[in-house]
Amino acid sequence: MMHAPRTGSGLPLRSDLLPSLPASRRQRASGALRSFGLLAAALGALAACGGDEDSPATPDGPPPDTAPVGCDPVTVLPSNYRPIPTVSSGTVTVTTTAGVTSGTVDGTAGGTTMSADNPYIYVDLKSGTKVAVSDLDARTSSAWDIALKRSSLRVNSGDSGTGNRKLAVVQAQTLAEVTTVPTSGYAVDDFADADCKLVELLIGEPSSAFGQWYDYNDTTHMVSPKREVYVIERPDGSHTALRLITYYGDTASPMRGAYFQVEWKQL
Repeated sequence: MMHAPRTGSGLPLRSDLLPSLPASRRQRASGALRSFGLLAAALGALAACGGDEDSPATPDGPPPDTAPVGCDPVTVLPSNYRPIPTVSSGTVTVTTTAGVTSGTVDGTAGGTTMSADNPYIYVDLKSGTKVAVSDLDARTSSAWDIALKRSSLRVNSGDSGTGNRKLAVVQAQTLAEVTTVPTSGYAVDDFADADCKLVELLIGEPSSAFGQWYDYNDTTHMVSPKREVYVIERPDGSHTALRLITYYGDTASPMRGAYFQVEWKQL
């Protein structure tokens, strides 16, 4: 069976469309059709390969003008709360009596004028000790529960760390009032919003699960802890109830701020 010859595009040459032409002209027309077929095939291959400069980006990556998804929360922190690569010189001085641990945590961070260059102090509420980590190392450490620096309090969770803690705020006047573990109301630190901008508290601190934990007097510029108890939940299911008694807990220097007097107990 005879088959019509094919062009470079794979389509048969329609020589039956040229029966009335002389043989020499049919030959030239046939050659022209072959050239056209080869050109069409080449253009089709070029389009398939995405050779056009305006062709969409390949699946190997997003277009260059695509905004990144999410952000590093650290990048939104103001300069006075930026991560410091040293360990706090502050101390945790506590004793435990009848199941209640009480004492002081030095979150002064070098004082008001030097705090931007000093780190948070990190505390393990289960052991009642300071955790010797820098702000940089604390981001990936699971050893600490809370961190304190001036009026900024943080929990090892969410934007602050990978410790998977949670915190619930309980409205209570005293630590003794809290005898059971809250079943709801837990939150994690979240100081970077959906637009990668800082969410801050009253005087510029990064927001945290502690919320607006203090009242601030505009006249005296004094910070007073609210009558609240904070319950920290750990991944192992253990819980600690914490109360902040005063922001000015240094008996030798009563006006020295960020020297927290605290008490806590395990629930």
